[in-house]
Amino acid sequence: MSDFAEKNRQVFDKMASSYKADFADALVTLYRLIQSRRSWASDVWTDTPAGTGKEIKALDYACGPGVVSLALAPFVSKIFGLDISENMINEYKSNIQEAGHGDKVVARNGDLFADSVPADISGPEYSDFDLVAVSMALHHFEDPGLAMNRLAQRLRQGGACLIIDIIPEEHHDHGHGHGHGHGHGHEHGGHDHENHGHGTDSEHGASSTIKTHGFSAEQMKKLYDDAGLTIGFDYQVIPEPLVMKKDGKSFEKTIFFARAQRA
Repeated sequence: MSDFAEKNRQVFDKMASSYKADFADALVTLYRLIQSRRSWASDVWTDTPAGTGKEIKALDYACGPGVVSLALAPFVSKIFGLDISENMINEYKSNIQEAGHGDKVVARNGDLFADSVPADISGPEYSDFDLVAVSMALHHFEDPGLAMNRLAQRLRQGGACLIIDIIPEEHHDHGHGHGHGHGHGHEHGGHDHENHGHGTDSEHGASSTIKTHGFSAEQMKKLYDDAGLTIGFDYQVIPEPLVMKKDGKSFEKTIFFARAQRA
């Protein structure tokens, strides 16, 4: 694990026990947004014609307390939650069990971006995913390009990668109503540390772990293309702001959903 990844681990280990309460409103919003854009993200679900009779696997990477997994678990056969923070994984397990999805969810503490990926997350079950999702975490990754490549390698051909994150900071004053859709084909969707449920601000105590201050449509298109995720790219700014409250203060972030499929 790199020094930067270790810093992330330490920060989110400390935040884990209070994360769900601290960011309750944001997590509720993310849950609703993920479910409402599920068919945009992918057409392969247990309740769709494309998923009929298939085992549908999803990977919720940097899963945090599990908002992506909770939103998508009813529509997959199996979902794998991975996070470098052991305390976050413990929170994730608790939330999954409480929601009644324990029979279809596998939770592991691990880092897919390490030089040497641990054996327990390197087996065949950690490949050929129908969907890989990262919510509110990409801006915490040391090397987003490497991350996208590693995640793309875990997808089956035609599998979709969903990224949920913040728009670049300089764009936050331009209003919340510009739903940029740069689709090359049809639309599909994209998790969070808010899923991840990880903080995005200094007010979250996680400012030292932010590597990239948001991603534009052009930046995401290049990340997807470079990772071989070239089918059906779309990037949509969400009109509804993500409202976060911490220590009696409230602030807003404008987020996007992006998706593309592995060629």
